[in-house]
Amino acid sequence: MENNAYDILNQLDYLEFRQNLLILKQPCHKASIFFDLNIDIYLEMKEFSKEFCKKIACGEKLTIHDYENSITDIWPPIKSYPSSYSLIAKSLLDRNSFNLLTNNSF
Repeated sequence: MENNAYDILNQLDYLEFRQNLLILKQPCHKASIFFDLNIDIYLEMKEFSKEFCKKIACGEKLTIHDYENSITDIWPPIKSYPSSYSLIAKSLLDRNSFNLLTNNSF
């Protein structure tokens, strides 16, 4: 059950995140996968992403696959739509971390 006592900033962040997912998605991407993404899951992914960025900033060698595996652990339904990982990463990681991961994945 969701906790209704979230502060307004977390609620606004969550709504902005969902909006970004819809704006960033490819036209053929099925956005309905995000219907069941609740604020609790979002906050867990957000906290994980913040820690992931800190590790990258400290020089730890991480890949986009490391991020994807951890996001799948947090929210297993995302496995059904692999292109969603990049949407989540682009929305939750800072720009430098995202660029490092995507540029080093080839």
